[in-house]
Amino acid sequence: MANVLIKDLREISKGFSEKLEEWPHIPCPTCVRGVLQPVPESFVEEERVTSKSWRNHEAWEPEWIQGDFLCILTCQKGACDHVRVVGHSAVEATGNWEWEGEQYEQRLTPTMFFPALPLLESRPLCPKEVGKRMDIAAKIIWLDPNSAANRIRSAVEALMDEQGIIRYKPDRRGKPSRISLDQRISTFKAALPEHAEAADLLLAVKWIGNVGSHEDLLRSRDVLDGVEFLDHSLSLIYDTNHDDIKKRAADVTARRGRPSS
Repeated sequence: MANVLIKDLREISKGFSEKLEEWPHIPCPTCVRGVLQPVPESFVEEERVTSKSWRNHEAWEPEWIQGDFLCILTCQKGACDHVRVVGHSAVEATGNWEWEGEQYEQRLTPTMFFPALPLLESRPLCPKEVGKRMDIAAKIIWLDPNSAANRIRSAVEALMDEQGIIRYKPDRRGKPSRISLDQRISTFKAALPEHAEAADLLLAVKWIGNVGSHEDLLRSRDVLDGVEFLDHSLSLIYDTNHDDIKKRAADVTARRGRPSS
């Protein structure tokens, strides 16, 4: 099944147009399925003082312009909490300069939503500790993607705890020695071969988390790959609807399509 939520989040990661009517579908954190819409009269965008000072430079270009914005978002369903979004703005060159001349547009990059946007379609299936760590990631993914990647990696550790995969083993001196997440995932895969696909996805999440922890290279769209892998893993492990559908289809086939008595 296509993950509609992650598709929306990927569009958000590309930033917003200065035209509010062109903003992407923003999922509501209260009801998840509702669409958040910007309240036009609440929108504020302002160029930074330092950016204004650069206009006196002889080499100044419109792409030097930097600012910040904020806006209130409301759900179309009407009964949900309002959401505040803040971020920064910049001017970008667009089009083909050789044929169209110099053209520019303002681009808005969100850095914080409050309350945080949902990350997981499978959130109701989450073990408690996994969900708590993903909720933290949701709060910071737009502001600090690398830290969010670390939180998502931590959620995988919590998932291994939930699945009974040990964290420590005695070393040569009998003292507790931490088991790497790689090893824990391998143990999980060997112990529960029916979850081999989920284990492979979790390994990819671990690698994204490692980069976020040590190299500071990730963008929000990179971290969303890890979110999607973890989301699908949780669905594979905990969603029993797949088995129920298979059973019901087998029953219908056995009855040759006739209604059950």
